[in-house]
Amino acid sequence: MNFHESLEQIRETIRLHGDRLVNEEMTKQALILPMIEAWGYDTRNPSEVMAEYPVNLPNGGNGRADYVIMQNERPVIAIECKAANVTVDESVADQMREYANALGATVGVATNGYTYTCYANLDSIGTLDADPFCVAIIQTMTEGDEAALALLDKASSVPDRLRESARVRKQDLVSRWRAETFIRSVSAQDELTRIAEFAEESERDSELSQLHQRIGEMMHVEVDAIRQLGRSQDTDDGVVTTNDELDGYCIVKGILHGVIDPERVDFRDAKTYFSVLIDDNNRKPVCRFHFNGRQKFLGTFDQEKNETRHSVDGVNDIVQHANALRRTARQYV
Repeated sequence: MNFHESLEQIRETIRLHGDRLVNEEMTKQALILPMIEAWGYDTRNPSEVMAEYPVNLPNGGNGRADYVIMQNERPVIAIECKAANVTVDESVADQMREYANALGATVGVATNGYTYTCYANLDSIGTLDADPFCVAIIQTMTEGDEAALALLDKASSVPDRLRESARVRKQDLVSRWRAETFIRSVSAQDELTRIAEFAEESERDSELSQLHQRIGEMMHVEVDAIRQLGRSQDTDDGVVTTNDELDGYCIVKGILHGVIDPERVDFRDAKTYFSVLIDDNNRKPVCRFHFNGRQKFLGTFDQEKNETRHSVDGVNDIVQHANALRRTARQYV
């Protein structure tokens, strides 16, 4: 049985018995162990799969990883499990990363049997990245999700090979998230709604083609301008403009589309924060990114230009404050 066929069996289990998986142990037996077996591991062989693996934490505490997949007597994949009815949120991922880092694992997986969120130590050996390379929902996964989840199979999970494959999948996932963020912005949804109202498919296709061309041309202009200004490089004063800051700037510019002329939206970077401005004027701030610390913050401004900081998990959370950003930009129209 290949990996795809094994996934189909797991989906059938969810369909027939999902509402009965009311605790963690039942979820492990019905969904998670079959997934580990789908990856090609012998769940009855403790030299390959160990349950309740002891973890000595750096702070002196102790824990137990639900499952650890071993290769050459060392942990390679650490798996943190929850019951099917428990959401795999950031707190679950944090616990998994803590265990995986302490064990020196290459990959960490947080799962409730329905959703698999997978992290690898791509940026720094010995420490899992803050962002996943795979977020796969069993019932609705795409071919790309399935391919990313299949990277954990026994034949592929040699650490160096697994790390390189995960890097490619993470780039695909980040690109998809960026595209989704753009498409879900209010301005993009307004334009897509307008196009959807055409009765003839040929008219809709023509409008979409023109929109695609216009967006492509505008993005090429923006990228070229940023490259020419050299703002993405280190500067002599020690200011470094990061990819997250540039991504955030593009998201804010998209949010403001239709409110103010895009040519007026600019940015300045400083050592401690990144500002999005109107007319390149510090007296016309739209927002600030405080992305240099462990916790990221978005700063928004009221009419008196008082800043309020909002905790964000990543640049995609900026869209949650779209209304506030548009209100601020309207002051400068």
